[in-house]
Amino acid sequence: MGFIVEAEGAILCFIIYLIPGLPKDMVCYLFGISPMPLWVFTLVSTLGRIPGTWVLSAQGAHTAAGDYLQAILLTAVVVALALPLYYHRNRIVSWFRGRSPR
Repeated sequence: MGFIVEAEGAILCFIIYLIPGLPKDMVCYLFGISPMPLWVFTLVSTLGRIPGTWVLSAQGAHTAAGDYLQAILLTAVVVALALPLYYHRNRIVSWFRGRSPR
């Protein structure tokens, strides 16, 4: 995972933090010992967490209010955005590594 802390580390850090519900403890430790400046990590992780936090909060609010259709639609939108990224994950990681995809 050494490639994460290299030149594209900030971009990959942002992408990792965009994934809602993903445990981020290990990522915090990894980037904490990386040469990435603290202000870059703080900015990237904060901006990356905002959309995921908003989505999870909106889903919870719609569910608590009994508005299940809105919660399902929001979940469907997130899944529709996440599936292509998951499908192409090897290409994306290879691009960040600077190699052509296999």
